[in-house]
Amino acid sequence: MIEIDGSYGEGGGQIIRTSLTLSAITQKPVRITKIRAGRPNPGLQPQHLMACKSVRNICRGRLEHAEIGSTELDFEPGPIVGGKYDFDIGTAGSVTLVAQTILPILLKATKPSEIRITGGTHVMKSPSADYFERVFIPAISGMGAKMTSKLVRVGYYPRGGGVLELETAPSSLSGVVDWPHEEQIRAIIRCSGLPEGVAIREKKIFVQNGIERDIFIRKDEALSIGNAVTAWKGLNGSYSLGEKGKRAETVAQEALDAIKIEKGDVDRHLADQLLIYGALAEGKTSYQTSEITEHLRTNAYIISHFIERKIEMDSEKGEISVE
Repeated sequence: MIEIDGSYGEGGGQIIRTSLTLSAITQKPVRITKIRAGRPNPGLQPQHLMACKSVRNICRGRLEHAEIGSTELDFEPGPIVGGKYDFDIGTAGSVTLVAQTILPILLKATKPSEIRITGGTHVMKSPSADYFERVFIPAISGMGAKMTSKLVRVGYYPRGGGVLELETAPSSLSGVVDWPHEEQIRAIIRCSGLPEGVAIREKKIFVQNGIERDIFIRKDEALSIGNAVTAWKGLNGSYSLGEKGKRAETVAQEALDAIKIEKGDVDRHLADQLLIYGALAEGKTSYQTSEITEHLRTNAYIISHFIERKIEMDSEKGEISVE
């Protein structure tokens, strides 16, 4: 059994997700202790728990100590089974983080899968569903992943209720060293339960910065009031979430400022998300990003427990390679 210290490095939920994903794929049992020990609310939270249960369901594994607040868990994987799955987080926990946990596993299944995940689609500290569809999926598709996603309903904090549907097929991943680039910034502005003027003010920020094309406004129906701006250019993306008392102009400017500082092959968050695919792919994968984060370093540390690949990082150049 592989032992993982859940408080290592960045010490967040990514340790749980990466550990369970690779445990299922490599068929190596794992024990995780000190889960999120340094966080204000340590232990498993609803979105982490759903990620754990979804992995268990997909590979018919044995999962112990998986409950809200638990600071340890044991997982023994079984065979991966593709098919239809419906996962409801029950809160506004992130649907995209659950999706990122199970996708590498389902690509290893022997038949296609259809997945429906209910929860938060545009929430704090996780990729928005728009980023997931327009930045993350194109990136892993370029490595050979066969999958599509559809945002059925938007979900904000506190009630959630958003729905993301995915379809996957068995896939062979290949390493990538030459990534597509694009300089045209695009954006999706979403509003639910707010005056249309909020979205118009946000769009005006992009226009004032010379970005007049491909700025899309979506007026959604959701269980909670919400506002989100996702911007992207090729495989670089950014995301800003509206909050009570936060000016619309500030929300849009945050997303715009964040995308402007991303100048590598992929943005700093995607650099982290791609690492597990690079480790699973045949051949070399390399890319450059704007910053090698502690999140990425922690992810590399966890991956090294399950897969023997050479992962190198150059902090000054922002370069990552997997051989």
